[in-house]
Amino acid sequence: MRVFKIAAGVILVITGIFCFAAPGATFVSIAFILGCAMLLSGISGVTAYIGIGSKREVPYLLLAEGITSILLGILVLANQIVAEAAIPVFFGLWVMFSGVLRVADGISRMKYDLRQWSWLVALGALGTITGMYSFFNTVLFGFSPVMLTGIIFVMQGIHVLTAGVSLTFHHRKAVKASK
Repeated sequence: MRVFKIAAGVILVITGIFCFAAPGATFVSIAFILGCAMLLSGISGVTAYIGIGSKREVPYLLLAEGITSILLGILVLANQIVAEAAIPVFFGLWVMFSGVLRVADGISRMKYDLRQWSWLVALGALGTITGMYSFFNTVLFGFSPVMLTGIIFVMQGIHVLTAGVSLTFHHRKAVKASK
């Protein structure tokens, strides 16, 4: 499960880099790739929750992020995002939601005195800021929608990678401390 989650994070990062390589591409031309990457990320999250959750404590945040990614991936694959201006907002909300989940996960780990909590909060805050930036893109830098989508996918890939890496270590110390 952990390897599948890490692989999904790597695929999201590669998808984001692909968007950097083709900044002039239209969203329609890359929507299939983006939707498949989102769907894979969501499936890995739900699968990890189901597979690992029965063996040890895994947060519901993993399940929530997985279901959200699946639903949004289906929307992209069904070609439901037709307005070019809606693309950054759509993906920005996705990464902002994941950022808030990372902050919540970091804060929940803080009470168990795990050293990872500050990194999760910082990463979550960065994801939240990246998502919020997508709303103000035209005012600040004016990246193309595909370029901004690349930034968002790299950020989301980092979120998924972090979740995959922390699956092995998640709440292990907390379980020992509660015994």
